[in-house]
Amino acid sequence: MRATSMVGTLTCLLLVAACSSPAHQSGNAAPAGSPAPTTAAATTGTPSPSSTPSPSSTPPSPSARPSSSATSAAPLVLGPKGIGSLKLGMTRQQATATGMVRPFDTTGRCGVSFLRAAPAEEGTITLSPTLGVAAISVWPGIKTPEGARIGMSSAEMLRMYPGYKAAEGAEAANARGYVTVPGNDKASYRIATRNGKVTSLTLQFRNQDCYE
Repeated sequence: MRATSMVGTLTCLLLVAACSSPAHQSGNAAPAGSPAPTTAAATTGTPSPSSTPSPSSTPPSPSARPSSSATSAAPLVLGPKGIGSLKLGMTRQQATATGMVRPFDTTGRCGVSFLRAAPAEEGTITLSPTLGVAAISVWPGIKTPEGARIGMSSAEMLRMYPGYKAAEGAEAANARGYVTVPGNDKASYRIATRNGKVTSLTLQFRNQDCYE
């Protein structure tokens, strides 16, 4: 009975010793009860995009200002060889090609047309069968390079053109006369006056053959 009790006691001691021994683990395992180590995940892909805000888009350019070249056409000037692109001596075809004239009426010996820029029935163009464009008449507001214009006084006109000669027996205040065009000795300004004012102004060939 005593032997049996001792055997039982020994058996219990062996079991306790076995339970208290740490289990063998492979590798460098941490002791039981230790917190599991945190392993950082290896980053092998493309880094996440930065949180820096993207630059703002380029502001639109300001509206273009009107070009100073986009201005109204330069005022027409009569002389010394024509008006605008229309010149003395041009043929009918050349004159029409300028775009400045209306269709010619050629029922008479000399053709007649009008400048498109002129008021109705003003701005007469005379076409000679031998000389081409032989005369160009203008309207109030059109000047010569020297400044002569319809509506100015006869006295002002004479100061500009002291070589002006009125028709024989007429006075400059009420006359029709001529003066050689400065810069073109083949042409004359035909200037009519009435009551001390210029009433008509024409650039013409000196030898024009369509009217008196």
